[in-house]
Amino acid sequence: MGFTTKHLNEVRKKIAPADETLSAARSRRKEVLDSVKGYHGRLRDYSSGSIGHGTANDDTDADCGMVLDRRTYPELGPDGDDVGPEDVLEDVRKTIREALKPKYPTLTTRLSKRAIVVKFGEPLGPNDDSPDPSVDLIVALTRKDAEGLWIPNRFDKSWDPSHPERHTQLLIDPPEAVRRLRAQTIRLVKAQIRQYNSPGVCSFNAEALALECINREISLGLAVTEWFEYASKELKKADTKDPAGISKPIKLLLDRDVVVERLENVAHHMRTAIDHDDDEDAVVEELAIVFWKYVQKPVGATSKASFASALREGNRGFNRAGVFAPTVGASTLKTVSSYGDGKVR
Repeated sequence: MGFTTKHLNEVRKKIAPADETLSAARSRRKEVLDSVKGYHGRLRDYSSGSIGHGTANDDTDADCGMVLDRRTYPELGPDGDDVGPEDVLEDVRKTIREALKPKYPTLTTRLSKRAIVVKFGEPLGPNDDSPDPSVDLIVALTRKDAEGLWIPNRFDKSWDPSHPERHTQLLIDPPEAVRRLRAQTIRLVKAQIRQYNSPGVCSFNAEALALECINREISLGLAVTEWFEYASKELKKADTKDPAGISKPIKLLLDRDVVVERLENVAHHMRTAIDHDDDEDAVVEELAIVFWKYVQKPVGATSKASFASALREGNRGFNRAGVFAPTVGASTLKTVSSYGDGKVR
């Protein structure tokens, strides 16, 4: 095992969610799904998102869905009378609230664009910022003559085609060694992307790109490097296609040139680390640039490898002091509601 993989494994330990948090998220997901088992027209349920895919870091809110038989609701969706999802979502929301409120008095629910968001109001620790996993439940409809499901789009008062069950299956399918490597790669990619105050790539996009490029047994260091190299090239051309071939391509969260420049910079430093995998100082210096929240740069260290590489690349990604500083203008950023001040590192 080279030094790149060794230190990436250390990062993985730092970003791993606590077993207690994962267990609580899965348990709460089950309680929400159990609360709607008797709902009229329900066919089945499914798990999705980072918990269902085995790619969670601190994103431990559990995603899931219940599938309704469209024949029981002939008025709903594009295969029926094109009635939107609002009323059925409100009814399922009421069912969940009535079932779980006695056990969780502080439970609250709200509707997002696609899901019923169930918040329990019971942190797992004594502090206000202790983990308190919530559950997002999507109420989906079967489709008449096509694969996948109809899922709510409350903003348009309509339903969109998707295949969340297929997404989960693709990410958990064997061979086991490749599945595990892909999940580890995704977790590290997500940790890198979320260091920015305004991330440019969503978690599902990271997973979809990993499905395209991580399909053989290689070292973790090389897998992460290849993800960033592949992502920078593919996203420069177009948005990522839905892995199930049902939904529209996955949108970026920021302007394309911002996202691509970030990815290219990271790919450059990951490749430099891999090229000097037997030089621990060089590897740590490169990884400290990529994972600045998780890897500490050796004090006073300036590896010949990274310095020479920076010169060859025309000092791309470095300021005049030789410190990594992506040249991204704040004026190109779009607002991302879940992240704060819009600054770019």
